[in-house]
Amino acid sequence: MNPDCEETVSGQLNTVDRFSDLPDFLVHHIISFLDTREAYRTCILSKRWAHISATNPIISCWPSDEVSARLLGYIDSRMQRYAKDNLRIRTLILRFPASNKVFGCDVEDIELSRKLEELSCKVDEWICIAVRNQVARLVLHGPINYQLPDILLSAKSLRQLNCYKVEIPYYNGAINLASLQTLELLRVDVEERMLNHIISACLLLKCLSVESCYGFKTIVIPCCSQLKELTLSNTLPKDGTIVLETSSLACFKFSDSTSDRWPVMSKPGLLRNLRTLDLSSSGITDGDLGKLLPELASLETLHLVNCRRLTMIRISSVQLKKIYLVNCHGLLYVTIDAPSLTKFKYKGDFDPDCIITISSQASCLLSVHTIPYCLDTPGFFKLKQLMTGLRSCNALKIWLSDDYDESGPDDIKFDEEELGDVNLGPPRDIRELKLSLYDQNLSRSSVSAFLNGLFWTCRPDIISFQFFFHEPDLMIQLFMSELEDMANCWGHPLKRIESLDANCSNTLKSKKVDLQLRLHW
Repeated sequence: MNPDCEETVSGQLNTVDRFSDLPDFLVHHIISFLDTREAYRTCILSKRWAHISATNPIISCWPSDEVSARLLGYIDSRMQRYAKDNLRIRTLILRFPASNKVFGCDVEDIELSRKLEELSCKVDEWICIAVRNQVARLVLHGPINYQLPDILLSAKSLRQLNCYKVEIPYYNGAINLASLQTLELLRVDVEERMLNHIISACLLLKCLSVESCYGFKTIVIPCCSQLKELTLSNTLPKDGTIVLETSSLACFKFSDSTSDRWPVMSKPGLLRNLRTLDLSSSGITDGDLGKLLPELASLETLHLVNCRRLTMIRISSVQLKKIYLVNCHGLLYVTIDAPSLTKFKYKGDFDPDCIITISSQASCLLSVHTIPYCLDTPGFFKLKQLMTGLRSCNALKIWLSDDYDESGPDDIKFDEEELGDVNLGPPRDIRELKLSLYDQNLSRSSVSAFLNGLFWTCRPDIISFQFFFHEPDLMIQLFMSELEDMANCWGHPLKRIESLDANCSNTLKSKKVDLQLRLHW
């Protein structure tokens, strides 16, 4: 018998409404995945659901294109009820559209300034209610020229604050954000003394993100801070400075595409607990990186993106597990001695003039994202060199894409005789070779050279293809044909090729096709 049904005396079955028996807090959690309008519509289900909708501690106002009087009236009436009944507000999300439309007014409308001022006053009132009712999370994408009210700086219960396109005016009083753990500022106007005042006052702050903000020149993370994650993106002027005085940082992400200098200052030993370093800086030099890396005794993940002034990287680390080099086009020498390395990713022109040497005792995944014509004979030779320093390579991933280089031919050429007397031994045995191709209409000769160079480099048990094409079936047939023609060209020819995707024939019409082949040597 269905456990949700009960049998009556007459033998008929009555359905039991288990959902209505759920406690309020659980139903609140369920409808928290709905937006404000959808959550409000649940009130028609029953009297209890009307109560649930009215007492939901999660309030979300997110108009898609225009701020209407009807929507603001509903939010206001709901906030007034929370204030009257002293109901807990756990989350308040106010996201106003980026356009200048308020109550149907365009930016040229003479009524716009007045209505924006009225809206700002109403948002101030809602924030005051939320603070008094112990709000824990506030997400605010403010209306135009909106300034945060001072009362928000005394929200003792606030744990997470996300601000977008607002202004934080200077406040010389005491800041009492005793519970704040996450602070996100995006395109925010804030004075330097105010920003540093907030950082130093929030002793429990664990995660700080400042992106595309302005109004300050120096950011100081004091020694008393317990900050674990720091993200700074395109937010400093050319002469700006970041002063790190704390030793608690575990993750530091820095992005700056305009500065011609390395702006980070830190005393020796303070970065000993850093585990993840993500740098996208046009200003960092070989000397800067050479001084920084020895300080990172606990570093496990290193991202270097668009660091075009770097020409040489030397890394020796027992803890390092993942390295990503992306579009660092000035590199000439890369030497990595990392016994625990499990993943190495390289994106950019696969320039054979750049010498990359990797030494690792762990099983490592190599990932190379390049444009087709860089995989010529020297390119495959460089790829094979990369694999020689690895004790074990469980997978090799090759991405072919023109997404960052629109010039140049797409032909792939490989001729082993060009290498002369150079011999790196037989192809490397690996578990899987992963190939991803993005809108590459390669010729038959390029496909043949591509596969020939890869089989000269490695001997996989599995080949996995990912085709991102409008019509991938022709390219798949070309690759399959070349695989069959090449099967007898090697000392251990392919005995059988199996498609592990039973629905492959049905997916050929899609824009993305995953195809996996088992190779039997």
